[in-house]
Amino acid sequence: MRNSHAPHVCMYVLMKRPSTYRMTACHWFTLLFSLPLSHIHTHTTDRIHRTPPTVAPFDCGAHAMTTYRDMQLTDTLHFNFVNLDQLTETYSTSFYGEYMTHWPEYQRICIHPTTGIYMGYTLGKAEGDGENFHGHVSAVTVAPTFRRLGLGENLMKELESTTAEVHNAYFVDLFVRKSNKVAQDMYHQLGYIVYRTVLSYYRGDGAKGPFKNDEDALDMRKAMPRDKERRKSSVIPLSRPIKPEELEWN
Repeated sequence: MRNSHAPHVCMYVLMKRPSTYRMTACHWFTLLFSLPLSHIHTHTTDRIHRTPPTVAPFDCGAHAMTTYRDMQLTDTLHFNFVNLDQLTETYSTSFYGEYMTHWPEYQRICIHPTTGIYMGYTLGKAEGDGENFHGHVSAVTVAPTFRRLGLGENLMKELESTTAEVHNAYFVDLFVRKSNKVAQDMYHQLGYIVYRTVLSYYRGDGAKGPFKNDEDALDMRKAMPRDKERRKSSVIPLSRPIKPEELEWN
């Protein structure tokens, strides 16, 4: 199950869009989701000229009070808002259930403090043997409205803490599309390095769109305290790319 290893990261997609969209994303969401269905029309001008909703708008700055907790299977019924864009992979209920059964300590979600809206989540696991024992990020994603608030970094730090304190593993690894520069920048800021390139790791769907062709993945890793001096070969970058069939864990 090669795709289960890939963190289908969609961090900060809004950074690629016009600044005017970024500035108003929170307000657009509040307006659209607080109006009765009978008041929602197909024309944008109809929506923005109607009387403002009386409910309290989302406070995009309330992330400091965001609730972080362990994921439960029923939470998967509320992920639609988080899984809005094409960079976010959606999984079956059995997939989430397998992760929550075997590695419950790694599955985390964050929820808005006043609205209860699901803001983001991580899926992870522990795998490998000996000096290759590590924590793996299978998915980390934040809903479009709540990006650029540091939620992705917080979720990653929680996963790293679990890897180091609960499992005493040597490193954390993840896979990210070679074209996803925004996510790569975030990981670099968190201390991750590119360990190797996996050729054609992401299979294209053959249809029109950004993912019609195969794409390489970057295997990024970060040493944990058990390997403070980064002397283990598991975090020393490889000089050549590998093929998917050469991966140690599938």
